[in-house]
Amino acid sequence: MPTTYQTASNHSFSYIDNNDDLQTYCDSIKESSTLFIDTEFIREKTYAPILCLIQIASEETLACIDPLAITNIEPFLELIYNDSITKVFHAARQDLEIFYNLRHTAPKPVFDTQIAASLLGHADQIGYGNLVNAIVKVSLDKKYARTDWTQRPLSKAQLEYAINDVIYLRDIYSIICQQLTDNNRRQWLNDDFELLTADSTFQISPEKMWRKVKGHNKLGGLQRAILQDLAAWREQRAIQSDKPRKWILSDDILLSLAQHQPDSTAKLEKIRGLTDGIIRKSGAALMNIIKESLQRPQETWPTLPKFAKTTLQQDALIDCMMAIVRLCAAKEKISSSMLCSRKDLEKWLGNDDSIALLSGWRKKLAGTQVADFLNGDITLSSDTNKLKLTHK
Repeated sequence: MPTTYQTASNHSFSYIDNNDDLQTYCDSIKESSTLFIDTEFIREKTYAPILCLIQIASEETLACIDPLAITNIEPFLELIYNDSITKVFHAARQDLEIFYNLRHTAPKPVFDTQIAASLLGHADQIGYGNLVNAIVKVSLDKKYARTDWTQRPLSKAQLEYAINDVIYLRDIYSIICQQLTDNNRRQWLNDDFELLTADSTFQISPEKMWRKVKGHNKLGGLQRAILQDLAAWREQRAIQSDKPRKWILSDDILLSLAQHQPDSTAKLEKIRGLTDGIIRKSGAALMNIIKESLQRPQETWPTLPKFAKTTLQQDALIDCMMAIVRLCAAKEKISSSMLCSRKDLEKWLGNDDSIALLSGWRKKLAGTQVADFLNGDITLSSDTNKLKLTHK
């Protein structure tokens, strides 16, 4: 039998640390229509996150599942990959990444209370504790926020801290769903949740990782090609060794290699931060990558977005577009970031019509108004210290 604990708020929960108890528990809740899930993980020293604890709640039960003690978590995975069960998370992206890594697809369907809350006037990317406080007026203890969850045994206090992440998730989910229904916004979330669970959200493309290297936009075309190949190599090495990518090579070193293109050990030694150990272990590979990159045809060089650097006129225009987005968001009492970002508007001006603002409920709410402004059909003006939109 699993160990049972009682929280200070008088909630009973189980600590499950063996295969048999996990199977029994999962069998007991497999008919649930909704499950509430959170995870604790560590990824400071690895490429992929290490799953350390799973917190789960049904309408009637609460449990902490210890994946470091259990040798087979398939019963749990079968449960969350059941398409007839809605899985509720708060800030689901990293939790879903863990499950994607295990099964190469994310569980569906899901509901993310953080995303949903932004449609109800709460702050963008509101934390779980703040949302619990705002909706159910409970203040959660943050004492164990920086716990090393790989360490065992876990204390009762640690487990209670963890289980609180799903105890109140049940309450805020119920209230948020009712508020979304009252405001006719429940369907607005469908596209967001589909994107959240799409394979493309979690798939890693080593050849695209150069875009995440800070300072890449300062390089020329051939230098970007070298950076692209070096960043892809780094990503592959990080995955293979399960180490953080910057433990393989820092961004600064990648940039220096792309800029200076060393072709000898002596030149490698002049790259700041490139240690003797890295040169001995990977120097030949790095020089070979650079040599091959230098032979790439120009048409294969990666390009920067058209609006990598905007003009002052374009900045002013984007300011006006963003003002319209904020006006539309304020009218509906939602976070403007749920509609679009400034980067999205830059893409729009660069003739990229794939941004979310140009489809679905976002287009109806604000996208059409911004388009009308760009087409000269509406004006943005000031009236008694307030901005207003006027149709011509």
